[in-house]
Amino acid sequence: MRENRRKSIALICFSMLILLMSWEGQKADTAAADGLIPQESIRLRILANSDSLGDQAVKRLVRDAVVEQMNGWVAELARPESLEEARTMVQGRLSDIEQRVGETLKASGKSYSYEVELGEVPFPTKIYGGAVYPAGEYEAVRVTLGAGAGKNWWCVLFPPLCFVDAGSGDALQKSASAKSGEKDGIAAAKESIEPNAGTDTAMVQADPEEVEVRFFLWDMLVNFWNWITGLFA
Repeated sequence: MRENRRKSIALICFSMLILLMSWEGQKADTAAADGLIPQESIRLRILANSDSLGDQAVKRLVRDAVVEQMNGWVAELARPESLEEARTMVQGRLSDIEQRVGETLKASGKSYSYEVELGEVPFPTKIYGGAVYPAGEYEAVRVTLGAGAGKNWWCVLFPPLCFVDAGSGDALQKSASAKSGEKDGIAAAKESIEPNAGTDTAMVQADPEEVEVRFFLWDMLVNFWNWITGLFA
């Protein structure tokens, strides 16, 4: 009888902890997302040639090169007061992006074609800050590598906001460093889902070192689970 009671209490506590973690995660996302994607915005999207390991690796090299290049533009992109001004500025940078992409592909030993364009680009449905952004055409700088049939990376170029997958595949979180215009520039990226592609999430930073992130609630869950299993050891 006592053992059954201990099991029931342990299961109840475990369920409450799971609910608490879910609530904390939602609260953290909401706190980080103090603004939604503006209606007047210009996105940046990089499409890989395919989902092969080699093409995805090249896409990441191109992504890193473009992000590094864009780090110096964040302050400029924060200055335009209208979408039209931002569009003019971005249009003037397309050749620079195209050159960087070409150099990166050449250094990677890839000979497939590439294209850099500014226009209306199709996006799948996105969820950010509790708001749903329906699939449709959005103004964006699109970098297409080869066939452009692989997983893609995207963020918001203007206003200078960058987003990263928060874990659900569609939820996005704003990078504070990009919003504030700090020297770190664009510090995060988003891998989204294409009709014929899987999910691939990555963090992009100027510093090439890998970043290890530890979650207090996860550590607490592990410790709690160890305590539960210890009850029946």
